[in-house]
Amino acid sequence: MKLFVLPDNLTPATRLRLGLVLLVWFLVVPACLCQASRQVTLAWDANQEATLMGYRVFCRQGSDVYHYAQPVWEGAAATCTLSGLDEYTDYAFVVRAYDLYGSQSADSDEVWLYGQTAIPGQPAVTSPQNDARDLFLTPVLQTTPFRSPDTGDQHLRTQWVVTRVSDGLCVLDLTSSSCLTELDVPPLVLEADTRYSWVARYYGVKGTLSEWSSPSRFITGESGLDEDGNGVPDDQEVGMAVDLDNNAIADADQDDLRCVNVPEGAGQVAVCAPDGGGVARISALESTDLATIDALDQIPYDLPLGLVSFRLELERTGGIATVRVYFSEPAPQAARWVKHDIINGWQDYSAHAVFAHDRLSVEVEIQDGGFGDADGVENGIVIDPAGYGVATSAAMSPEDDSHSLTDTSSSSSGGGGGGCFISALSN
Repeated sequence: MKLFVLPDNLTPATRLRLGLVLLVWFLVVPACLCQASRQVTLAWDANQEATLMGYRVFCRQGSDVYHYAQPVWEGAAATCTLSGLDEYTDYAFVVRAYDLYGSQSADSDEVWLYGQTAIPGQPAVTSPQNDARDLFLTPVLQTTPFRSPDTGDQHLRTQWVVTRVSDGLCVLDLTSSSCLTELDVPPLVLEADTRYSWVARYYGVKGTLSEWSSPSRFITGESGLDEDGNGVPDDQEVGMAVDLDNNAIADADQDDLRCVNVPEGAGQVAVCAPDGGGVARISALESTDLATIDALDQIPYDLPLGLVSFRLELERTGGIATVRVYFSEPAPQAARWVKHDIINGWQDYSAHAVFAHDRLSVEVEIQDGGFGDADGVENGIVIDPAGYGVATSAAMSPEDDSHSLTDTSSSSSGGGGGGCFISALSN
């Protein structure tokens, strides 16, 4: 049997009878009459065999299989109506004829009744409250749980966008499959005493997309960590004797370089913007407290100097920046340049890093809104949390020495492209 799906507006008089053809038309019952259910009417040409007893209709949902021992309808008529079908579910149908001896024909051609697309509910901001003041520079953004009229749809990922109110600059645009209703804003993304606006939206597993949440605003407070305003936390500043780039000028006195003491007196790390590297200014540098990283006991690298985060202001939006990072102690030969952020976790970044022969420095490339940029958006600012590390035995595979731990299948940065396309919502 061959199946056709006929439009709703065809009448019985216009349905062609083409011999062993299953004809099908659908009727969607209004939700007010049938609790958001629908029905479908199937029709087919009657068989002419003298031994014919009747027909059996089989149904399956989505990628399920037919259960031929369980017809959804059975009878002698060459038509049937099935009701109580979910309006958001895809259904497929076939018909089989059977005779008085129990023999059963092969399947007719298959026809589909496609479900409607349900839009997930608009997320609402739960924290911080609108117009909150004196927030930390790494606030936790929270939204309501995912909800959808389609019970078969589930929360796949969330897009988080933060803009600076004064000029509409998008400072963060990240899409994550792990940070679904809660996001810790990464370090150095936000500035002190500044008003921001943020929104979020949800993606469902069926390709659905919610509306943006209503914009919510907050004002950051003073961090109190950098009283002299030189871009380095006061308790991490180095003395005048430190000169990691070995140019006879104290690192603390150089405009094109920032230098920090790393925790527990392990040494120092400096970040320099070489000429022609596309960096207009290094606005901040800080050493990361590894205790703030989730699953501290599962860090897959030994990190002699820990991680540092730096904030670069580029000469060109969307450009590629080159920085040189200096160490107080040579990096081991087995060390790789690695990164960590809340969206992608641990990543081997060696493809964009070249160590000097003496292992006392590394040159690193980062693209605004692209590879290496933790804020996920082309905005002329690069945020990078990184350091050198030696893979532990748990992170190494006998077949693969790449040491890459990036999980790009489960989460990704969003945005890119040319800035924050929803900045108008924040005005």
